[in-house]
Amino acid sequence: MRKPTHAIRTVGIDADALTLTLSDGRVLREPLKRHVRLEKATPAQRLQWVLVDEGHGLDWPALWPASEEGMVNVYTLCWEQLQDEGIAALKAAAWQLDALPLREQQISALWRLEADVNNGGFLQFFCNWGEATCRTAIAALAEIGALKMHFLVKRMRAVLDRLEGSPQIQGLMDLYQHLTPAEHDALEALDEAFWAYPDRLSKLGVLHYGRAFP
Repeated sequence: MRKPTHAIRTVGIDADALTLTLSDGRVLREPLKRHVRLEKATPAQRLQWVLVDEGHGLDWPALWPASEEGMVNVYTLCWEQLQDEGIAALKAAAWQLDALPLREQQISALWRLEADVNNGGFLQFFCNWGEATCRTAIAALAEIGALKMHFLVKRMRAVLDRLEGSPQIQGLMDLYQHLTPAEHDALEALDEAFWAYPDRLSKLGVLHYGRAFP
């Protein structure tokens, strides 16, 4: 059976960073300061890692209870790298999403979705970026197979349908004022469901978009 190209082949740890070489030859470097327990661990403790998630994650059972994905995971690191590339492309396009190729549009829209929903909820995302970015993010979720999150975000957007075309809404920020308490509660419940990540967005995103890596 062919070994997955994102699996960890070798692990290197020094005082500052964790270096992972993947089975496709790619090298990922993760600063220890992003992982407080690992940063504070002794050199001997840092070496007590185990592979998890079919070789895509690392765990340190002596430092923290084991998890399926591990304390450090290749899919998370690669997804962050893809999003960073998407942000750079978006910046180069003067932040005009529709000026990008579809792949970069979708990656950038998913970055905006994740960042804003995790920070302040769907309403923050929609008011910051508008209908076009929302549609792109919803389409991207379906395309990569994040079907539960796709369903959640479609339901979030549907909460706003009542006010579509309303003369009360002169700008998107007016939505905050004119949604009912029940609608705010509905969005909050959907935000919480999103925060639980019913789909593994990082893995789905990397497997779908990561094929463009050299």
